[in-house]
Amino acid sequence: MTRVGPLAARGCLAALAGAGVLAAVRLWPKEDPEVLEHTHDTLPLDHRHRKRERRHAHPVVLDDRHPYWRA
Repeated sequence: MTRVGPLAARGCLAALAGAGVLAAVRLWPKEDPEVLEHTHDTLPLDHRHRKRERRHAHPVVLDDRHPYWRA
């Protein structure tokens, strides 16, 4: 085993990590709202989460009723 192999691997990993950080900084939206307005069309109107409204807003939480982020 040589000393160049591990050093080269560390350098490549550091470059990949830096590229990921730069990409995230450039691609992340400037305004990232904490509260999103959305609908739950599959829930009945009398469901406690809907509060008898088609559209509602609350802070984003990933749970059983919100399994993924909606933009």
